[in-house]
Amino acid sequence: MLSEHVPRRDAGFAGLLMSAEEYFALGETEERYELVNGVVVMSPSPTPRHWRFVREILGQLDSFCGPNAIDPYSETDIRVASSMVLRPDLCVYLRPPSERVPDRLVEPPDLVVEISSPGNKSYDLQTKHGAYERFGVKEYWMVDPWDPHEPPGMRVRAWRLERGAYVDMEVGADRLVSRVIDGFSLDLGRLRRLAGV
Repeated sequence: MLSEHVPRRDAGFAGLLMSAEEYFALGETEERYELVNGVVVMSPSPTPRHWRFVREILGQLDSFCGPNAIDPYSETDIRVASSMVLRPDLCVYLRPPSERVPDRLVEPPDLVVEISSPGNKSYDLQTKHGAYERFGVKEYWMVDPWDPHEPPGMRVRAWRLERGAYVDMEVGADRLVSRVIDGFSLDLGRLRRLAGV
């Protein structure tokens, strides 16, 4: 399909129809794209505040597991279906980093974390939730630091894969206990401080 389209320099690739393979053939671009149900979609880059949440979660994981026990990726394309390439805020494989860096991420991570922005909450709750579930991601955490409907202002949701379907995980007031990373619990107090609540 890509060969049928000649993108205009001012429009980029957003809105074009293509497969995951055609999407990967684009290579690195200045724009931040994802492929959703065969359509190239552009979304803004994370803000510095957004990145601090990702860094905090990754820091807690590194402190618990050790930097050589997990293979994490942030803002990296992952092929979840033949017509779907997503760029999670953080995906984690429970394995030591390989000396050979993979060309592409094509295996289901053990954990995916998305930090929701005000404009993409339904995208994370519906589209990405369903895609990660079908792909076989074992745990999916969604942190919404700016939820106006939550009294403290921040909401954390989490799901684990059981028999091919996501089930809700219990999220405590101060901790989120992982079922995939044995013994690990995410300190939500540190995230709340970042959120200013």
